[in-house]
Amino acid sequence: MRVLIVTNMYPTPAEPAFGSFVKDQSDDLRGLGLEVEQVVFDGRARRREYGRAVGVVRSALRGGRFDIVHAHYGLSGAVAALARPSVPLVTTFHGDDYEVAWQRLISTIVARRSSAIVVSERGRRLLFKRHAAVIPMGVDTELFTPVEQAVARRRLGWDEAGQYAMLAGARGVPVKGAPLFDAAVARVPELKGVTLEGYSRAEVVLALNAADVLVLASLHEGSPVTVRESLACTTPVVAVPVGDAPSVLAGLPGCAVVPRDPDALANAIRAALDAGRDSSLRQRAEETSRDAVIRRVVGVYEGLL
Repeated sequence: MRVLIVTNMYPTPAEPAFGSFVKDQSDDLRGLGLEVEQVVFDGRARRREYGRAVGVVRSALRGGRFDIVHAHYGLSGAVAALARPSVPLVTTFHGDDYEVAWQRLISTIVARRSSAIVVSERGRRLLFKRHAAVIPMGVDTELFTPVEQAVARRRLGWDEAGQYAMLAGARGVPVKGAPLFDAAVARVPELKGVTLEGYSRAEVVLALNAADVLVLASLHEGSPVTVRESLACTTPVVAVPVGDAPSVLAGLPGCAVVPRDPDALANAIRAALDAGRDSSLRQRAEETSRDAVIRRVVGVYEGLL
C-alpha cells in the first residue's frame, strides 16, 4: 500500500516536538511495510504556503502511484482536498481544528469530503461525523517508561527532595492555561511549578518522571499525547475537563478531572502527591501505544480500499 502524508506540522531541529506524533505515525506505517511519502509545509508565518502546498500535492499525485492520501490537521485536509485526489482521502483532526471556531468551519467542510479520523468523541459531535473513527495519536511506550524519580531529577539538576507540578505544555502558548496552573500551584505550600519548555524529547521523558504530577490546565484540547506519555511514566495527571481527559483518566489512582478553578485544581494536586505512582497508569497508556494505534489507522485504510 502506498500512502501520501500531507501535514502542516512536523518536527525540525529547531522545533523537535512540533508534530512529532505525525512523524511517529509515518514511521510506524513504514514499519508495517507500507510505502510512505510526505508533503510537509509550514503555514504559520506565511499563509500563502497553503496555496503552494496544493500545487505540491497535486504534482505528487500525478502519475497515480498512491493508494491513500492521509492529511493531518483540518487545514492540511483542505490542501489535500483542493488537490482533488483520485484516491481516498483520510483526514485526522487533532483538536484545535475543531475547537477553534474559524477552523471548525473549514474542518467541517473537509470532514464531508474525506474519511475523518478524530482524536476524541467530542470531535465527532463538533464535526457532525457520528461515524468517524476515534483514534488518538499513539504513545511511544518504549521511549516513555518509568525512571526512578531521584535519577531523573539528578540528571535534570532538580532538587531531589522537592515537590514538582508540571504544566502540560509550554508557558508561552496561551491555550495551555499557565495562569490557572500558577494560581493552583501557589495554593500548595513548597510546591514548585515547572513547564515542558526547552527540553529535547529524551529530556521530556526525564521531566515527566521527575515531576510528582502533570497538570492539564488548557483552555481546549483534542487528545493531548503528553497526558498519556505521563501515564506511561506512571506519573499521575490532574486535569480540567478538556478533550478526552475525562475518559483517559477515569478511575486511575491519583488522577482527577476537576472544574476550571484554582482551589479545585490545588486540592486534586494534593491528592495526587499523596497517591504517588501506580502501575495501572501505564496500563492505561498502553491501550493507545503506537503499535495499537497504527493498526487501527491501517484498518481505516483497508476499509476504504
